[in-house]
Amino acid sequence: MEKPILLTFDLEEFDLPLEFGCPISDEDQINISNNGLQKLTILLSKYNIPATFFTTAFYADKNKELIRNLSKNHEIASHSKYHSGFNETDPLNSKSDLEEIIGKQVSGFRMPRFKKIDLALLKEAGYSYDSSINPTIIPGRYNNFSAHRKIHFDVRANLIEVPVSVSPIFRFPLFWLSFKNIPLTFYTSLCKAAIRKDEYLHLYFHPWEFADLSSFNIPGYIKKISGEAMSEKFEKLITELHKIGDFMTISDFIDNSSFKDVNRT
Repeated sequence: MEKPILLTFDLEEFDLPLEFGCPISDEDQINISNNGLQKLTILLSKYNIPATFFTTAFYADKNKELIRNLSKNHEIASHSKYHSGFNETDPLNSKSDLEEIIGKQVSGFRMPRFKKIDLALLKEAGYSYDSSINPTIIPGRYNNFSAHRKIHFDVRANLIEVPVSVSPIFRFPLFWLSFKNIPLTFYTSLCKAAIRKDEYLHLYFHPWEFADLSSFNIPGYIKKISGEAMSEKFEKLITELHKIGDFMTISDFIDNSSFKDVNRT
């Protein structure tokens, strides 16, 4: 079998402009995400790629039929209740809301903006894995340079931790902003180095990146590659990754690895 490649997407209301003092209505937040998701799913369908979508319950509630259809070919996991703001009941409530919408079990959780989350809350809510760690340094956000770099079982929480991928040794982040702001050949070479070292690759993006963000008063390093430019660059990436691995969801990766026998009760 080829080495696993996990494509994951944070499917949320597009509230990012609010971080930069740019007003945007709830309706527009949803519409921008919907627009980007439509373009993204066309690409995933074209290459028959299953992905994991970490979805806020707020977004899912506004798009129930869309999420139900998305769940037919992709994994739906929780991205908490809302993308902004947090209550300790949100992991439980978001899981319940999503499961009611899709009629399937929701196994995974990712905290918005990769903030710290009490794993005990996730275990109590019935999750089997967490993916809230980017094991690198992002100035102004978090310092996880000493965190586990690879998938592992957290004995204390009785949960599987699935960090996103970084480059070996220097832990250069392979997240969405890196993809946008460095040459594709360099980014792809870092991905190949990570998959050689770790035997799998785990990347994350947002559907709203595939919408045209040029009209928003947000930094150029976020919006300079969006819409059609994002789709074109992303298609080139997945074409290259197809040569070195097999795409799968996080749950399928766990079920086909040594973690499949972990007690999840």
